[in-house]
Amino acid sequence: MVAEDRANSASRLRMRARATAPGAAPGRAQSGLLAARAAEEYQYVVRDVRRIAKVGGGLVAVLAVLFVLIDVLGIIRL
Repeated sequence: MVAEDRANSASRLRMRARATAPGAAPGRAQSGLLAARAAEEYQYVVRDVRRIAKVGGGLVAVLAVLFVLIDVLGIIRL
């Protein structure tokens, strides 16, 4: 995860350097920088949604196992 953050930081710095390069069109540089920032934020969102899905799936699996043990098989009695 740290390596991803470093790679994202390096990518962001390269995009800023391109945006401020001499001879670059001002409008295109700003929209390109905005698109780069949006793409970077999208990566964070995708990573977070995957983590949420993993945790949620794990919780559903634990609940399913407990249901089978308690209600179906009667191994665990409360």
